Amino acid sequence: IYLPAEQADRTAGSAVRRMEHALYFAYGSNMNLDQMAYRCPAAEAVCTAKLEGYELFFAGRPGNGVASIRPKQGGTVVGVLWKLTEACEKSLDHYEGFPALYGKETVRVRGSDGTEHRVTAYTMQEPYSRIPAMPSMGYLAGILAGCEQNGIDEKTILCAVLDTDRELSVFEKRQSHGKKDMER
Repeated sequence: IYLPAEQADRTAGSAVRRMEHALYFAYGSNMNLDQMAYRCPAAEAVCTAKLEGYELFFAGRPGNGVASIRPKQGGTVVGVLWKLTEACEKSLDHYEGFPALYGKETVRVRGSDGTEHRVTAYTMQEPYSRIPAMPSMGYLAGILAGCEQNGIDEKTILCAVLDTDRELSVFEKRQSHGKKDMER
């Protein structure tokens, strides 16, 4: 099993982390084996894994929400561990909109065999992460297919969709109240 090797490249004065033959935790559309085979043909699915102390949520652009994770006491996110090559990482960076839409974070997950791993996960950046947004039906179908392919219960995904719907309702009410206050 390979653990993330963190290297710092100095580019325009900022540090950029690189994963080399790293383990990557996928919790959204990258759980889908067919989609990952297209995006990253050299990637290898290792096992399913749980990330404790986090929750799954959908945010981004209205009507086109995408999955991300954020800390939440008592929360659990189930996903797939992938072994990535450097070429896989570059492909995923492009797909995930790194570093603008998603950043990278090192998290600890427990594999289905009980082993704990330090892995990399993509996490949505601000301001996108603050804007609840429902996923498209096609995007959601891809995630649910990934759950089925990997024996992952769909319940947490569907609960995240319902939670996003509730958050979106509150967000929209706040937005409309703010516009009314500005019109006065």
